[in-house]
Order: sequence, then structure tokens, then C-alpha cells
Amino acid sequence: MNSSLLDKFSIWLQTFGSLTPSSVIAICFVFLAMSFIILPRTPLVCVAGAVFGWKAAVIILLSGTVGSALAFLTSRYVASNWFRKILERRPNFGVVAQAVDQEGWRIVALMRLGVPIPGAIQNYLFGLTKIDLLSYSISTFIFTAPQVFLYTLLGATGRASLLDEHLGVSLTAMVLIFGVVALIAWRVRALLSQRAPLA
Repeated sequence: MNSSLLDKFSIWLQTFGSLTPSSVIAICFVFLAMSFIILPRTPLVCVAGAVFGWKAAVIILLSGTVGSALAFLTSRYVASNWFRKILERRPNFGVVAQAVDQEGWRIVALMRLGVPIPGAIQNYLFGLTKIDLLSYSISTFIFTAPQVFLYTLLGATGRASLLDEHLGVSLTAMVLIFGVVALIAWRVRALLSQRAPLA
């Protein structure tokens, strides 16, 4: 993502000062919109963590899950023909869609945990599969959470290192969450390695 865009986003968030109803609405709007926009959201999560601390992770996770569900429904019921044409031009996406039809939430979990495909593309892709909205939303919420908390803490830790605020606690939490992400990703990959390879 363009560094100047990140700088502008950071400056804009800093105008709110702290977590208030206005800043919560702003964060919700940004991360709900990111569910539809094909851009990496990790830098924005780090910036939100740097500005508001780890508590921003909860807001990001909830708004991101709602946005993912809305993008999923858009793909399934509003623009399915258009997205299917795109799918036909990307054989790897077709393999993923077929795997979701066969394995359901497990593939969603794997994709959310560590596949380097922007979240918006995943949302649209999953909308074209047979997975139901509830399973999709729960899997998205649970398996997006580790990375959201990790990158929010990464941003918060950067701020703590500059301000010398609770740096040890932030680093410890970040290491623990990174370990959880790695362990879960390894476990899910082990479960799926013989069933639905993604490449």
C-alpha cells in the first residue's frame, strides 16, 4: 500500500485523539469498506493499533467480519455472474472454490490464517461457493482474529517503544499471539494437506 496513503490515514486517525464514539465509527467504516476493496489491510491494522492501542483490534475484527459477510452476500446474490467470469480466468481460484464446496469452513480457516490473497477477493470468492453464511461468518471471525490482534499489537508495540509504555507486556502478548497463529495455521494445513491442496 502506498506509504503516503498510510501517512494520511494515520494523520486522520490521530485527529480523533483516543477511542471515542466518533473514532469507533471511523474505524468501523474503514474496515467495513476494506472488505470490498482489493487492497491489503494489514498496514491499516498496524496504524490503527499504533494510534489507539490493542483495543482497536476488537472493533476491527467485528467491523471486518460484518463487512466480509456483506461482501459475501454481494458476490452470491448481486454480482455473481460478474465474479464468476473473473473466477473462470483464474484457475487457482476455481480450485479454492471447489475445495470450499468439499471441505467447508476448514478451507475458509486456512485462507484466513495465512494465504496471501486480499480479504476482499476471498470474500467474493467464498460467496460463489456452497458454504452457508453462518459457517462462513463464524470461521471468518475466529480465524481472522489471531492476525488482527497480532498486527494491532505490532502497531501498539511500535508506539510503546517510542513512548516507553508497557513495552514488555506488548512484546510478550505479540509473541504469544504469533505463536498461536503459527500453531493454528500448521494444524489446519496438516488437516488439509492430503485433501484439498490450494496450489
